[in-house]
Amino acid sequence: GFGFGFGGVGVGGFGGIVSLGVIGGIGLDLVGLIRLGITVFSLVILIAVANSIAIGYALIVVWSIMAYVFYRKGYTLKELLNLSWTGAKTSIVVMQIFLLIGWLIAMWQAAGVIPMIIATGIDLIDPSIFIVCAFLITATVSMLLGTALGTVGTIGIVLITMARAGSIPENIVAGAIIAGAYFGDRNGPLSSSASLVAALTHTKVSTNMPIMFKDGIPALIISTVLYLLLSQWYPLNYENSLLSDTIHFIFNIDWTLWIPVIIVIGLLPLKVSIRWPIGLSALVAAILAYTNQGATLSDLGWYTLTGFELPHYNPLADIIHGGGLQTMFIPTLSIFMATAISGMLEGVGFWNDIRQLLERAKTRSDVFAANVGLAFLTGAVGCSQAIAVVMTHSIMRITYAQRGIQDEDVMLDFENSGILIAPLQPWNIAAYVPVVMMGTSTAGYVPFAFFLYLVPLLYWLRLRNQDQPIIR
Repeated sequence: GFGFGFGGVGVGGFGGIVSLGVIGGIGLDLVGLIRLGITVFSLVILIAVANSIAIGYALIVVWSIMAYVFYRKGYTLKELLNLSWTGAKTSIVVMQIFLLIGWLIAMWQAAGVIPMIIATGIDLIDPSIFIVCAFLITATVSMLLGTALGTVGTIGIVLITMARAGSIPENIVAGAIIAGAYFGDRNGPLSSSASLVAALTHTKVSTNMPIMFKDGIPALIISTVLYLLLSQWYPLNYENSLLSDTIHFIFNIDWTLWIPVIIVIGLLPLKVSIRWPIGLSALVAAILAYTNQGATLSDLGWYTLTGFELPHYNPLADIIHGGGLQTMFIPTLSIFMATAISGMLEGVGFWNDIRQLLERAKTRSDVFAANVGLAFLTGAVGCSQAIAVVMTHSIMRITYAQRGIQDEDVMLDFENSGILIAPLQPWNIAAYVPVVMMGTSTAGYVPFAFFLYLVPLLYWLRLRNQDQPIIR
């Protein structure tokens, strides 16, 4: 249980961390608190990830310890709760989206939408290039839709289900899917993260797109080659060739099942809240599950709460399942606590003294390396891609201005740091929600998400080759 043990660490481990917090809360300046906060956060998250403990519960522990430390430094409990709520209330819309995605996945399963796409994919995709196709398909869909989470929650679910049915290691395919989803999230004209970076750096998405795409070409090519090699080593291997026939036997497949897909593809590019295409698609899928598949209203209610499941004796039971509001409880709790922690830290001035360390950045590659380091830290503490970008920009904007770095170069720095680093942090919402939706390992995808770490690495090497001391 969470409260009593973490794979041998147990209460004693947390007791030691709490004791550290009590001791650290006395006589430490803000720099000391920063070090303490990072240490506490890292320990708790590492314990949770290593022992497959839900991140949301670990973040409750992190908030409690940090709140106690700041309480000992003179902040009242009311002040800390108000600061936490200031941050947490920003997550309400995102929490609604997560719950809608849970509903969407369950209804797409129940209506036969996902089984239909799987059957179609079996006929169209060459098994020997499945992994590279998973990367390129999700990259293309994400470019069109402008949302990494929406891409994973739709086509990503289909692809990981096909991989599961075809006996390919899930972690490899999950890495390809997440990398592809954030390729589009970084480069897509409709991407909210691209719009956020453009707004922060006083640039335009339309002019940023060709710059970002050109910069990412080497990483895209290398990633594609690596996924092509993995595809040869791990081809799609259905144990029997009757999977498509089985799907058609169990589900009533016809053209109407494409309607929920068309709704998502058609509405997501429009300037409407993502809640509308997801919610409308899920509603239409629920109607189709009732009319086409014979699901009762009671069945639909149960699927909505707990996810879609077939009887255990059904040959597709281990392949077609998932979704539901229940599976989104931990992600919604996680983002609520992450933003609460972020609000509290921002309110007490946690990040202020970090700016002093930026004085050590003497060259252009040093500045980018500092951006990467801060993006990792802010993404780790804030557990959100947006928080990582906004906080890092808030800390570094003066540094960029003092060094006279052009806005387009600043934009590339942020697109190549926080936007891509957040999905590599298993406890970050940018990574945690996709793996929950796909039902895969929390951290097993990381070594195979090639594009996400090739872009910042190659960009840093290029800057380093061109390095000259920055004159301020």
